[in-house]
Amino acid sequence: MKAILFLSIFFNTAIAQDKGGENIRQFWSNGSTHYLFSYNPNTKILISDTCLDESQSLDKSKCEAAKALKNKNLQVDPVHFRGGKNPGAVACTSGLKKKIIILKDSKDNENSFCVFEDESMISAINLQNIIK
Repeated sequence: MKAILFLSIFFNTAIAQDKGGENIRQFWSNGSTHYLFSYNPNTKILISDTCLDESQSLDKSKCEAAKALKNKNLQVDPVHFRGGKNPGAVACTSGLKKKIIILKDSKDNENSFCVFEDESMISAINLQNIIK
């Protein structure tokens, strides 16, 4: 019964607006491992919640995922895009030399995330803008 109550609370609070009303916190999971992300509807960035400062603003000095957004000239060999590959995933694996994982939200939607050495993550789609 406790497990059912926990799951009910978890999935009902998986998406919650933060105090400032700007960022939306979301849980994404890979089986039993859950990760907290923050989504900003204005910038359309979905990134590890740990990459935000106290005022819930993106802090590009705080984590590797946020630092990756500084790069606007990532060189990726066009051969890596063959076969309709996700450009953000290609930027992650071929350009940044990181790994991609697939996570699901509480509604079973899937999203690919780029994982950095400090374990911070960003949605692969956000990396499309840094490819030159």
